[in-house]
Amino acid sequence: MRRPLLAAAVGVLTMAGLATSSSASSASTSSRGALRALTAGEQTTVTYCNHQQARITEPPIPGHPAPAAVYVHGGSWVSGNYDTGGFLIDQIGPDLASKGFVVVSVNYRLGPGVPWPAQIEDVKCAIRFIRANARALNVNPNEIGTWGQSAGGQLASLLGTAGPSAGWDGGAYPHQSSKVEAVVDMAGPSDLQTLGVQGDSRLVEASFVSLLGKKAAHNLNTAMKAASPVTYAAPGDPPFLILHSDNDRIVYPQQSKELSWDLAANQVPNQLVIVSGAGHEFDQAGGSPDQGAIATMVVDFFIAHLAFHL
Repeated sequence: MRRPLLAAAVGVLTMAGLATSSSASSASTSSRGALRALTAGEQTTVTYCNHQQARITEPPIPGHPAPAAVYVHGGSWVSGNYDTGGFLIDQIGPDLASKGFVVVSVNYRLGPGVPWPAQIEDVKCAIRFIRANARALNVNPNEIGTWGQSAGGQLASLLGTAGPSAGWDGGAYPHQSSKVEAVVDMAGPSDLQTLGVQGDSRLVEASFVSLLGKKAAHNLNTAMKAASPVTYAAPGDPPFLILHSDNDRIVYPQQSKELSWDLAANQVPNQLVIVSGAGHEFDQAGGSPDQGAIATMVVDFFIAHLAFHL
C-alpha cells in the first residue's frame, strides 16, 4: 500500500526548523568482480560502470527487498566524490538507512578532462547497475529514488525526466532501465540556456561549457538545451521534491521555479520548497528550514513515494 502522490499543483513552503539527527558512519571496504550478497548494516565500496566507485550502505535491520536512495554529489561537474556534500550525505544518508533504505552514493567521471555527456551516462549506468544487482544489494528494483545538489541536482533531475531517447543509456547492463521513481533536486540547474545570466552563476555556466569542448564553439545553445532537465519534462515523470534557497547566488532560485512550473504544466507531481537564507549549499547559519528539517523532508518524501510499507 502506498500513499497517494502529491497533487500536481505546486506548493511553495517555508517552515520552522526541526532538531537535527546524527548517525555514526561505518568503515567501507572494496569489492571487485561479481557482487556478493550484502548483509544488514554493511557498508562497502564497489566498482560499477566505467571504473567508477559507489558506496553502498545497507539498512541495519534485514528484511524484504528494500527501496534504494541514490546520492549524486555536486561540484560543478568537475570536482567532488561520493563523500562530499556535508549534511546532504552525512546526515540524510544515515537517516535514510535507519528507515530501511539501501543508500547508494556514486562517483561519476569528472570534467573538463572527460567531456559531457559522460557524467549523466555514468549516473544512468549506476541505476542500471543497481537493478542488475538488486538481489545482492537487497533492493526492490521498482523502488529507486535519487537526490542531489547543484550539479548533482541537475544529474538527478535528468534521471527523472530524460528517457532513453536522450541517448545516454548506452554501455553496461543494456537490458536494465535507468528510470527512477522519485527525485529530490536541491539547487540544481534546470535550464542551462538561462543559467549564466548574472553573478556567480556565470562561473557555473562556464564550468559546464568547459565539458563541451569543441561542441561549444559550434552549437552551444543546442548542447545546453539537450543537457537541461526542463527540456524533457513530460507526463509520467516521477514525483519531484525541489529545494532552493532564496539567497542562492550560484544557481539562482528561478532555475528551480522554472523546473517546478514545467513539471506542473505536464501534470507531474512536485513540491517546491523555498528555503530562507541558507545559501547554495543550505549551510548558512539561520537558514529556515534548517538542515535537520531539510533532512526530514527528504526522508519523508522518499518514504511517501518509495516505501510507505516500511
